[in-house]
Formats: sequence, structure tokens, C-alpha cells
Amino acid sequence: MATAAGTTSRDVPLPSGLVCRVIEAGPGGDAATVVYLHGAGGVSEQDEILVNLARRWNVVAPMAPGFRDLAELGEIDDVHDLAIHYEEVFGSLGLENAVVVGHSFGGMVAAELAAHYPSRVGRLVLLAAVGLWDDDEPVADVFGVGVTELGGLMWGDPDGPGARAMREGLETIDVSDPKVVDELLIPMMQGFSAAAKFMWPIPDKGLAKRLRRIAAPTLLVWGANDRLVPAGYAARFERAIPDARVRIVPGAGHMVPIEVPEEVIAAIERFLG
Repeated sequence: MATAAGTTSRDVPLPSGLVCRVIEAGPGGDAATVVYLHGAGGVSEQDEILVNLARRWNVVAPMAPGFRDLAELGEIDDVHDLAIHYEEVFGSLGLENAVVVGHSFGGMVAAELAAHYPSRVGRLVLLAAVGLWDDDEPVADVFGVGVTELGGLMWGDPDGPGARAMREGLETIDVSDPKVVDELLIPMMQGFSAAAKFMWPIPDKGLAKRLRRIAAPTLLVWGANDRLVPAGYAARFERAIPDARVRIVPGAGHMVPIEVPEEVIAAIERFLG
């Protein structure tokens, strides 16, 4: 897998006493800065979304609390504490009025941050974000399916190459290999456990009431075939955020920024002007 150019990682101490791992990548120089908030799969130097963003912008990608050490969640009880955590991350990094891109779980985090601390976010891009709920069109329970079934939820075509590659990769994992367990399985399950604290049993922790507080112009990008968070949720976000616009991508699913990266990057670039 590719690694974004100029990639570095560092630990940033926070006023809370926690330490946030931050990945930074991009062309450097005069390129604008984009903050990327990752989904439940976590983030690494090889994250495809990070790599694609870093071809155009300088990317700052904080790792969510709990993804490296579940003990970090000891003092973070709910989404309000989570927003405070990210406000401290942004403060420690000197980020004010920032461009923030969040995918899935990271989209919910980005929206909560923008609603709790509007001045921290100058432009907001939500890619297939979770955070809302409608009984008539429920969000899929990603924590209630087997790992080999995730591909069918994540990709626009459940039998397409992306879903097949994900399914085959998970099926061929050697759980008897200690290195595989340490480097792949434990981080994967740890990340899912951390995300579940804020998304289970349903990913609705009152965000709908707070979206009106978002001051940032917002771009909502959704795959038309999203089986995890149906595309109808884009309209729900749009109605609740004062200045929002929607881009629905035909054929794509929940992994829209990976399935059609050129379209997503182009949409963000047009949005940022």
C-alpha cells in the first residue's frame, strides 16, 4: 500500500493529560491544510483517504482516543467529552477556523466538534457521516455483523472488486500468527470497541439538536448505494445545517472516498474554491 509523501507521526500532549498521536502528510510549501478525522477503521500512514487528500493538501490526521489505548476513554464518557477532547487537540495544534474532512465515524466527530466549537471549523466536509437516526431508514448495525460481511455494507457493489478484496483479505487472516494478531486483529478490534462507545446501540447521541449551531459552510458527500448509512441521511444533515450542500455519487457506497477518490477530491476542491 502507498504512503503519502512527506508523512510523519508525532505525539501531541493535551491539557487533559492524554497524548494524541497525529499523522501529518502532504506536499508542504504553500499547500492549504486539511484536518482529516478517520472512521471506525482507524488511521495509518497507508490510509487511502489520507493518501489521496495529501496529494493536494497538507493533511493533519489525529487518531481518535481509544484507538491506540482503550484506557484513553476512561475520562471520555460521551460525545460531549469527545468534542472537548478534539477541541483540545485543535488548540494544541494551533488549528482555528480549519478545513475539516470527516468520514463515517469521523464525520460524526467533525460535526460534533463544529457544533460544540463553531470557531474551530471554517469549512466542513462530511463523507457518509453517521450521527443521525430515522426508524424508517435505519443505519446498519456494523457491530452486529461478522467481519467477513462488512464488505457487503461498505461498498457500493457488494459483489464488486472492493468488497471481494476486503472479504478475501479477512478470510485469509491467520489468527494463529502472533504478529498478525498484534499488528492487525488487536488494533482492528480495539478501534471498533472505541467507536462503539459513541455509536452503539445506535449512532444517535442527540447530534440532530446541535447541527443548527454549525457555522461552517458544509459539503455532504454520499454514495448513492450506501448500505450502511443510506443516502437519504445526506438530506437530513442538509436540512439541519444552516449552510450545507449535497453531492450524491452514483454507484458508490459507504467507502465513497475510496471507491471514487477523483470525484470526491474534485468535489472538495470546488467546495474550497
